[in-house]
Amino acid sequence: MIQDLKNSFLSTAFLGLILIVFLMTIFHLHEEVVHFHYLWNLIGISVLMGIVFGIAYPYLWNYSTLKVTSKITISTLLNFFCSVGSVYLFSLNVFGFIKPYLLLFFAITLVGHIIGFYFFSKYENKKIAASLNSSLEH
Repeated sequence: MIQDLKNSFLSTAFLGLILIVFLMTIFHLHEEVVHFHYLWNLIGISVLMGIVFGIAYPYLWNYSTLKVTSKITISTLLNFFCSVGSVYLFSLNVFGFIKPYLLLFFAITLVGHIIGFYFFSKYENKKIAASLNSSLEH
């Protein structure tokens, strides 16, 4: 489990950094120089993404024995704060623009996690049923 979570963190953080550099290339074309301090912001965003999507989500949904409502609540909070923190680190101007809508973003994130759980549980049930059916046939 620890090895899986470590690998998941590293790959998610690295892919997150690539995504962020790509976004930075698109949105900061008019700037020729990137300040060294800003690179630490990008690394911070990738670490946030690695922790949330590479460690917390796999642990919650694959290894944790918490109740579904707890998993959805924790996932929603982690995703929301990771998103807000990432936007804050990426651009204070964009953060100022979205700040009045944070409650709406939280509600959308919660609804998305509820819908995501519905499809995840449906997928898991089909996978378990297929496994049981194949074991009964042999």
